[in-house]
This record gives sequence, C-alpha cells and structure tokens, in this order.
Amino acid sequence: MISKQKDDILFIGLIFATFIAGVIISIQSRKYNDFLFKLDPNYYFPTILEIVMNTTILTFILLIGKILIEKAFYTITEQILDKKYEEKKYQPEKNKAKRKLAINILKFFHYLIVTIHSYFIYNKLDCFPWELFGNGNMKNLYSKGVYSLSFFERPPLFDFHYYVNLAYTFADLICVVFIYDKQTDILVMSFHHFCTIVLIIFSYYNHFDSIGAIILYLHNFSDIFVYIGRVLLYTKSPGFIKKIFSVCLLSSFVYCRLFVYGKLIYGYFTYLNWETFYLNRAFQVALICLYVLHCTWTYKLIRIAYNSIAKSKFSDSRKFIKERNQ
Repeated sequence: MISKQKDDILFIGLIFATFIAGVIISIQSRKYNDFLFKLDPNYYFPTILEIVMNTTILTFILLIGKILIEKAFYTITEQILDKKYEEKKYQPEKNKAKRKLAINILKFFHYLIVTIHSYFIYNKLDCFPWELFGNGNMKNLYSKGVYSLSFFERPPLFDFHYYVNLAYTFADLICVVFIYDKQTDILVMSFHHFCTIVLIIFSYYNHFDSIGAIILYLHNFSDIFVYIGRVLLYTKSPGFIKKIFSVCLLSSFVYCRLFVYGKLIYGYFTYLNWETFYLNRAFQVALICLYVLHCTWTYKLIRIAYNSIAKSKFSDSRKFIKERNQ
C-alpha cells in the first residue's frame, strides 16, 4: 500500500510538471520561432495548422488500419496462445489474452518496420550517434549552437517519418483510452503518450527535431524488444526463450532509455551556450519527467526479469481491470 501511494505521488508530480512545461512551451513557441526566423528566413518553418492537418489525416488512416489488422491477427492467435488458457481457471481471461496478443504482434511489426526505416533516414545525420549504430556524434547537435541544432539539412522523408510517429502516438492513445481492454497502467500509459505528443509536436514546430529524431529512434528500437517479450508472454514459447528475451528486453531498455537518452539530456544541459529561452527550460523539464518514468519502468522490468529468470514466473505486470464491450 505504501509503495502504491509513493507511485501515485510520483505520478501526480510528473503530470503536474509536464503540464506546466507544456503550457510554457506553447506560450513561448511563437517568440522562439520568430527568433529562428530572423536567423534564417529561408529555412522551412512548419505552421501549427499544417502540423494539425497532416497529423489528423495520418492518425485517421493509422487508427483504421490498426483496428483492422489487430482484428485479423486476433483470428490466428488461437493457434499460438499459451496452453494455460485452456485451463478452467484461465478461461475468463482467454479472449482478453488473445486480443492482447494480437495488439502486441502488430506493435512488434510496427516498431520493427519504423526502426529499420528511420535508421536509413537518420543515419545520414552527423548527429546520429555511434551509440545507436550511426556514423555521427551527439555533440554535433550543439557544435555550432542554434545553427547545428535547428538549421540542419533534413534527409528525404524525414518530415513524413516525424508525422507518422506523431500520428501513431495519437492513434495508440485513442485505442488505450477508448478501445482496448482497460488495464491497471492506463493512467501511466496515457501520461506517457501525452508527454510524447507534447515533445514531438513542439520539437518539430520549434526545430528541436534533430534531438527529437534521436529520441524517437531510441524509443522505437527498445520497443521492438518490449513487444517481442510481450508476444512471447502469451504464447506457447518454451520457458528458456522467454528468459532470453527477458534479458534482451531489460538490457535494451536500460541501454536506450537510461544510458543513451540520459547522455542526450546531459548534452542538452551542458553544451548549449546560445541565448536561453524559458521554452528550452520547459523542454528540459519534459525530457526529465520522461526519464523519471523510464526509471520507474526499469525498476519494474528488473523485478519481472528476476521472476522470469530465477523463478520461471512469466507474467505481465499490467492486469485487466475492465473489459470493453466488443
């Protein structure tokens, strides 16, 4: 109970800090954009209307496709579902487990395809770091101040890929809140999606998208292993396979979301030496809130990995608390 109360207090604090940061970012965005425009009026500056229209269209397309593909995957989950769901005590959970398996299969393919596609886009950037198998260095984000951070040559499909990531986050948030079976982590997942949406929209609008591209990539890359693990959790896969991917999941999560992401935040605090706006500080707050959330998830993943490896107990930390009407 005490642990749950601490989690609630932490979560409320993260929501409050992110909300305040989002307000400051929205207020300061026009001023910061004017500052950038004076530096290079010939550079591409997206408008909020353009971002909203493109995102709305893509969100609708991805949401419809997401629902249809998940239903198609649902029809084949019977053949690969864990045998325990044939037992009487697990029968009430069977249909929900099948839906969850279908969702996880689709998300695995989504993050795999998006990560491979983005690698060939981002690898052309001199700031795409060796830590993520790139040929650049994150210090190049800040080597020339605002010019290297905001006025870089966008590779082909860079903008489209950014919009796809934003639209998918919106589509998944709609599913989490209104379509999927409700689970114990719905508030945490909703907060994560909200924080991600704020960072994607305003990083793109305010030309922090060179940093945003790296953050998107490391999240998508680690999510490949997250959803492999979740797929295996609900299937007939042998225990030793589940244990191997528990280690892979934890390792990739710690490496990408704590080490690489932490190094990126450190650089953002340390190397920027140009004019400071409140917007920059608000971005730092949002990035730190996301990092704190990663730390709490890492702690939970360590416990899950320990139970799976040492005790052969394979379970999802998220429990069903309400079934949607089908």
